[in-house]
Amino acid sequence: MRVDREIHEKTFDETDGSFEARKLWYSFKETVFYKNRFFLRHKLLDILSEYIDNNILKIESGQIYYRARIIDDSSINDHMMYKCYGAPEGEKLNIKYVGKANPFKGLTKEASFVPPKGVKIPAGRANPQYIKYLYVSESPTTSMFEVRPFICDAINIAQIRVNEPLKIANIAVDINLSDNKSATMEMYVMGMIQGAFSRPTNNSEDYIPTQVIAEYIKSLGYDGIRFNSSLHYGGVNLTIFNYEKCEAISSQDLRMEDIKLTARAAIGSANYQGDLYCIKDNKPKYRDYKKLPIIEKDDERRQ
Repeated sequence: MRVDREIHEKTFDETDGSFEARKLWYSFKETVFYKNRFFLRHKLLDILSEYIDNNILKIESGQIYYRARIIDDSSINDHMMYKCYGAPEGEKLNIKYVGKANPFKGLTKEASFVPPKGVKIPAGRANPQYIKYLYVSESPTTSMFEVRPFICDAINIAQIRVNEPLKIANIAVDINLSDNKSATMEMYVMGMIQGAFSRPTNNSEDYIPTQVIAEYIKSLGYDGIRFNSSLHYGGVNLTIFNYEKCEAISSQDLRMEDIKLTARAAIGSANYQGDLYCIKDNKPKYRDYKKLPIIEKDDERRQ
């Protein structure tokens, strides 16, 4: 969201700490959008630095993470890196993976890791354009959500092993903002930074503030950053800057069969008899004041 489209006035029920945090966040976004993106000094970054100093995650060798990739069926059969990444024809791997002893049942070891040399990297939530980072998740479920598959898509899940200890800036820490009296401005700032990393978006411009934050964290000597998933509630992702400390150790192919949807009506939009109150695991629930506050019905019975 662009800075000039945001509400800068204090809302009627907002605390002073929250308002000061919002002003600082808007100031930071305006700076990185329109004024300075490199060698930046800003109070928000000072708050972030102090926060991550107190929330360092040390990952030991041997820890396993997951990386997913949607692939076409021919990639499953050929195990070719150039088909997965669109690398030049000359960089394809003419390797046939056979035998039960081979841990790479899907894509090759090379294709299961970061993109190969020569592939132009698009801008991501943490990486600027052309800069290569390793994106992984703490569970295979989260990694599948992150690639936004459709039903019947072929998905390759790779296991990524940490080979050297990593020092990670952990911003996926619970911050209690429910108690307005005890929540400080610094806590609200970190809540906004967490939201920036965890909010889904299809606009690459929304990544500019998080890219600047990630580069700042990298400059402090961290190997990566840990943040909540934007697509899987409760899931956690890591962006690893120094991906050379990691290695793909296996892969396998899955076929997406179903996607569960859960949604709840916005406040004030489901107050009357028969209103759709929520959807849980693809099942709609409607208001029925004659029986229970919420009951399950299918669409045919409702009609």
